Amino acid sequence: MTFKTLVLQIYKPTRQKKELMDTALLRYSQAFQFLMDRYRKELEELAESKSAITQRILFNLIDKETAKKLNDYDVQPFKDSLKIEFAAVSASYIAQKRKNPSARYPLLFLDDTRFASEIADCIRQFDGVRIPPQIFAYRCSKLISQKGNLRSLYFGRYAMNRNYCLLYDEFKDRFYAKLYLLNRKESIPVGNWASGLCLKYVWAGMPPLIPKPGRRSYIVVPLAFGKRQYADLKKTLENPGMLHSARLVKRERRYYLMINMECGQRDALTVATTMGVARNMPGGLHYTVCGENGEIQENGRICVAPNKEDLFHLANKIVGFAENYRSQVVMEANGGRNDQLPLLPEEALSADQYGALVKLLKYKLPERGLPAPIEVSANGLFHTCPACGKRTRRNLVSSELFICIYCGYASELEWIGSESLAKRLEQYHHDKIPLSIRKTEDGLLCFNKVLGFECLLPQGGTDYTPVYDRLRQFLENMDGEFIDDPKKYAVWRKLFYAANLKEAVRFC
Repeated sequence: MTFKTLVLQIYKPTRQKKELMDTALLRYSQAFQFLMDRYRKELEELAESKSAITQRILFNLIDKETAKKLNDYDVQPFKDSLKIEFAAVSASYIAQKRKNPSARYPLLFLDDTRFASEIADCIRQFDGVRIPPQIFAYRCSKLISQKGNLRSLYFGRYAMNRNYCLLYDEFKDRFYAKLYLLNRKESIPVGNWASGLCLKYVWAGMPPLIPKPGRRSYIVVPLAFGKRQYADLKKTLENPGMLHSARLVKRERRYYLMINMECGQRDALTVATTMGVARNMPGGLHYTVCGENGEIQENGRICVAPNKEDLFHLANKIVGFAENYRSQVVMEANGGRNDQLPLLPEEALSADQYGALVKLLKYKLPERGLPAPIEVSANGLFHTCPACGKRTRRNLVSSELFICIYCGYASELEWIGSESLAKRLEQYHHDKIPLSIRKTEDGLLCFNKVLGFECLLPQGGTDYTPVYDRLRQFLENMDGEFIDDPKKYAVWRKLFYAANLKEAVRFC
């Protein structure tokens, strides 16, 4: 299932509604920071442990007493959302901490008291020569930029009587949002706010919104959007199940509802080729389409000025080429920050823009029946030979010419990135997982650092059958241990599903 984010602006909210939204955002931010402070010790202990982390484990950290204290922040409508977000942020922190022990603990909301405390701590570390001037300046500037920033409010589900939902006036062809932001004790009179409107829920059967007498704990706000968003909203009238969770966000005094929306998908197409899409040195993108045997079927440039709006045009062009050739698109991971591309001109795509393009393709390609793009490591992308896969800086003869010193393959440098990406999957299927061998006093130690696998053979042993047997058993017992380690998972998956384990590894 593929999702995209539908960004809708809340159109000219009244002063009262602004105050209600500001209050809800502030309370949510304060309560979230309270949870993170309350369980800092427990989360740091989990980060130091090697046990698998599940959502249930993190949910169970929040005991009844702590859940009751959340009521002090008047966040009763958002308790479930807070638990879900707490688990997500905690899992992310634990994963980062395990990879980088110096990773800092999450700071989600910085009020005046916390700001003064954090600044004082930075000054103490700087005075004690524990951090250099550059780090001190960076941390202080980051704290200043964070001060008072409200966290977005998460709505964990789409529902008519809680969280949030959309409303539609078919006579005026306008969309509205119904947001539950208030406690029962703070509910407001129903009044005649719906006069002149004929609102129906964007729900199965489109039931009408009939305000009940008394008080209400929600607000209804009109929405503003562009042509693309309007087309998506129209689809939800026929299929309301496309709407899922959402966030209420405040940016520069404006309020937005960011909805997680399921993408409609066509029948899946049979993939026949691979298409690598890499950043181009002169600017824009390069793409290369390769057939099943690695032969190049198409090479091309996509030159578009890299502003925010043009990313959609870039994505649409890539989707068009991919649909024409029935391609599995392969992109650089992490925005291509590690591709070691020579110095780029100002009009070239930045790593952030390239990363944003990948996010667009993750829902645009499935809409056309194609698989989402595969992201692969961009390390040394422009130093790697597309023909033999050897990587060295010596392959760069000049700033414009690439000649492989191993196989002699030659090409203009600007095409190397997309060609390497297009052939990366084929190379991956043929590459074998290395098992290192080290001689010890007790025998020969066979190991793989990524998996954490070790097997000791007796001195003078030439039969490697015990290694394969031990490795097969090791792989079967690994389930769940690599949940936060994509590299470890990739190695495990390749070996676990290998038809012949002996042909999937090599000793080195």
